[in-house]
Amino acid sequence: TTTLQYPMWIVDDKIYCDEAELKHHLIQKLNYNEDNACRVIQQITQLLNNNNSLWGFWREAAEKLSTEVIRVILQSIEHTQLIYILSYRDRWRLIALHWCAAYKRSDVIEMILDCCVSEEQCYQLLSITIGIRWTPLHMSCEKGDTESVRVMLNHINQDMRYSLLQMRDIVSSTPLLYASHDGHTDVMKMIHESVTHTQWINLLQMKGYRQMTVLQTAVYFDKQSGSIETIRESESDEEWIKL
Repeated sequence: TTTLQYPMWIVDDKIYCDEAELKHHLIQKLNYNEDNACRVIQQITQLLNNNNSLWGFWREAAEKLSTEVIRVILQSIEHTQLIYILSYRDRWRLIALHWCAAYKRSDVIEMILDCCVSEEQCYQLLSITIGIRWTPLHMSCEKGDTESVRVMLNHINQDMRYSLLQMRDIVSSTPLLYASHDGHTDVMKMIHESVTHTQWINLLQMKGYRQMTVLQTAVYFDKQSGSIETIRESESDEEWIKL
């Protein structure tokens, strides 16, 4: 018999798996032993039996599957179909990166972005928004998930980072505003380090919810004052006065 190049494929927004071909793929191409191959196949087929439609696939995958099993899935689907599945909006209008951000799966976010062939393709995935116009970066900043934020920003160039960080949601708030709102100072510092100083000043001055800047948001919401101290440390006395 002719060996399939890819043992998993998508038809009419459903994911299919040839178990025999997947086992061959795992053993011959990914160097799994028989027992480990069978264990991984069992987890994948169980997920597909429960919900093989793209409408709910990534929610379950991000919540329940190990990094290893998700890696096998990503390595077992042809690239064109893989980009389709990664950019597919499910019943909640979320894509894979949104679910990974929701469950703080920085490991899977990195694997997904590594599948992209260019920074432009990474940016296209990262800039996809849900109904309230949140990008995956909005979600990770709101949750204070420093590692996921680091992974996202490191996969695109500086101009793309700045463009992504300028994206506003339905109440005009940027990812930085959400980090400031909840006192996620490590996320704020990471954003500061990822852009130029001029870009950082511009991000601080952007107004979001209730027409408040990042500093005003920190003063209003962050009772621990961590966000305020982070902003103060990043600015000279002259710039601080202007803010």
